[in-house]
Amino acid sequence: MVKQEDIARILNISRTTVARALNGSENINPETKEKVLKLSEELGYSRNPISTSLALKKKKNIYAFIVKTRNLNYSKEIKKGFKRAQKEFEFYKYQLNIIETDIDKPEEQLDSLINILKTEDVEGIIITPLLKEEIGKVKKDNPKVTFIALDLPLDKYTYSVCSNYFKAGRITADILLNVLNKGDRILLIDTADDRISSKLSFNGFLSKVHESNKCIVVGPIYQENIKDNIEKLLDENLNNDIQGLYCSRFLVDIVKSACKRNKYNIKVVDNGASDITKELIRDNKIIATVAQKYSDLGYLAAKYMFEYLYKDIKPLKINNELDSVILFRESFT
Repeated sequence: MVKQEDIARILNISRTTVARALNGSENINPETKEKVLKLSEELGYSRNPISTSLALKKKKNIYAFIVKTRNLNYSKEIKKGFKRAQKEFEFYKYQLNIIETDIDKPEEQLDSLINILKTEDVEGIIITPLLKEEIGKVKKDNPKVTFIALDLPLDKYTYSVCSNYFKAGRITADILLNVLNKGDRILLIDTADDRISSKLSFNGFLSKVHESNKCIVVGPIYQENIKDNIEKLLDENLNNDIQGLYCSRFLVDIVKSACKRNKYNIKVVDNGASDITKELIRDNKIIATVAQKYSDLGYLAAKYMFEYLYKDIKPLKINNELDSVILFRESFT
């Protein structure tokens, strides 16, 4: 018996595209639709009642909890990935309910999660787990709900889609070391963890610098509130003996302040791809940035949830880590 997968393979298109054509969807290229209909007729395709019943099932209730950070690009890109998955699986009436909470108010996320599970009939939860222990308990108390962790692993039993921030930090250090001379000094500034990336990236950076034994580490200088103490930090630690700079948070703010001073000849490589980072790279104030594929994170988390709930297909691995992308000035010109 001819299946939709057979038609998709012959035409080198997705199974979803074939389904759209056969179900009269307008969201498909007319030429592609014509090819699908013509080939299905030639092959004698008949609709699979099991496949049809799958597509027409009651819409599942899935909630995606993401966090708002200082980097506005973070949640924007993750939501873009969600939308890509929803568009790909719209034939199945796949829809995510997105809830955003402040990264600095983890209790807000926990309260919202508990409230949703109490008041709604929920089949799936995608979540960036800020309070892992508490959210782990919530998961345990709701065994019928499928959980997928987004950008932060929850526990060793929960499927996750994460960025490899430690590796990104090591790549950042490697790029910086390549533009510095042996014996140059790198000023390292550390602060409180942002609950997701900064501490892991910082530790990765530090491990690579120590491992290379090429440059001298100044610090790490710890500052509780970097944003309100940038000028103080620069006054006390940035001098002509410093050739490189890295900070776990607010690096672009430090660079902007340093640029206002008479001499700016510090080598800097950033993590992330905020608009300010891109601007500083274009202006040759930052050499490059090691950015995470946040859109892919959102897409894969949504895709794994769809496959698990609709087709009973589990991800191949518990922890699914995405590599970073390196962006230089040429990337934005």
